[in-house]
Amino acid sequence: MQTTWLLAAMLIAAVVPPMAARPFPKIILDTDIGDDVDDAYALGLLASRKDVRLLGVTTAFGDTAKRAELAAKLLSVMGRKDVPVCAGRPNDKKIGRQHEWAKGFRSRSMLKMGAVAFMKREIERHPGEVTIVPIGALTNVGDLLVQHPEVKPKIKRIVMMGGAAFVGYGNKPPAEIEWNIRCDPAAARTVFESGVPIVMAGLDATTVMQLDAERQKRMAAHGTRTTDAIAALRELWGNPTPTLYDPVAVAYACGHAFADERPVHIRIEGEGMTRVVEGPPNAIALVHPRKEEFLDWYVEAMRATP
Repeated sequence: MQTTWLLAAMLIAAVVPPMAARPFPKIILDTDIGDDVDDAYALGLLASRKDVRLLGVTTAFGDTAKRAELAAKLLSVMGRKDVPVCAGRPNDKKIGRQHEWAKGFRSRSMLKMGAVAFMKREIERHPGEVTIVPIGALTNVGDLLVQHPEVKPKIKRIVMMGGAAFVGYGNKPPAEIEWNIRCDPAAARTVFESGVPIVMAGLDATTVMQLDAERQKRMAAHGTRTTDAIAALRELWGNPTPTLYDPVAVAYACGHAFADERPVHIRIEGEGMTRVVEGPPNAIALVHPRKEEFLDWYVEAMRATP
């Protein structure tokens, strides 16, 4: 009997690789950092994870060069100058006051390569392994899929903060147009019609995630360079209570789900309505979030930041 158990254990060990041997998720974060402060909370979380390989950060919407400065400085503060930062296609929208914290910042991590070219390069280097995590307007991802449709089957999945399946900003029906989708509905339409696997961390899973004053104090008590920097950015942002929309998507991409999954077929209508309609699922919507569990997990996770 002992020999049988030993042989079984050896067989399992041969088939199932040890945890250390399993590949870490490979992620590109696409962000509009510099407006709502939740992007900084998301980047701080993602760049500190030791169980994730952050391939790079791309910036979307408005003054993408200034957004790249802000992302690069936060990464530098965290000791992550190894993470490339690439600006996407700009438009005439202004960036918020958080940029004052990073005005004129320069780093070798800020590449001249554009966001689309960078995404294409990394996807082709790691076919079938790259998760794109867009937490702003979907402009860069839409441009990638239009300009380089051949990469569609090489993308592992898109885990996005955006859209609304069943509720609006008040966490009650009906759904309403979510900001990131409103900023570029044409790009959103391209993404949802692409056939690439999509997880949608929309308003259904995020709009309840207010980081209350007590949890902010607990996070501030960590006293790390990262938490201090995020606190400074929150002050420049100017509102007392951030809603952690974007970190929900980042947490999911890292393997930490705090909501149920519901397959849906999303159609982009008008100025960016993410309408749930009949049809084969083209996305997984995160619903029924576990608010307290997520917020406590987030604050504790930030204890490990540099």
